[in-house]
Amino acid sequence: MKLQQDAIVLRRACSGDVPALLALEAQFPGDRMTARQFRRHLHSTSARMQVAQCGDALVGASLLFFRTGSDSARLYSLIVASSARGRGLGGQLLRDAEQAARDRDCQWLRLEVRTDNTAAIALYQRAGYCVLGQRPGYYDDGAAALRMQRAL
Repeated sequence: MKLQQDAIVLRRACSGDVPALLALEAQFPGDRMTARQFRRHLHSTSARMQVAQCGDALVGASLLFFRTGSDSARLYSLIVASSARGRGLGGQLLRDAEQAARDRDCQWLRLEVRTDNTAAIALYQRAGYCVLGQRPGYYDDGAAALRMQRAL
């Protein structure tokens, strides 16, 4: 599928997006969310799920968590379909998540990223995220995670 940059729209996810979100998740190794988890996050006041849509296709998504009384938000997931990579969509979803965290008066955005996901690490570093530490064996397959954060 050939995508046009101006055809991508970010919007809040809805329950009708769950099958497409599951298909997006299937493109990546391990630690996949279930339909039940997606539905729970869609209706949670402590979560914000955005999708990137191009025509009828979902080509990306982000999931942001908020905790009452905390000055930080957590970017739990940021995913871009293989067909949409290299076009700045990851950065667009990240900036959108950062703005949502600012809108909720958060001072920090934190995340974990697989140590072998060099493209995502580069995206976060370009956006000003710094490494806080590493979590060995963080993912289901035993892969380590980098903990990163950025002041908002």
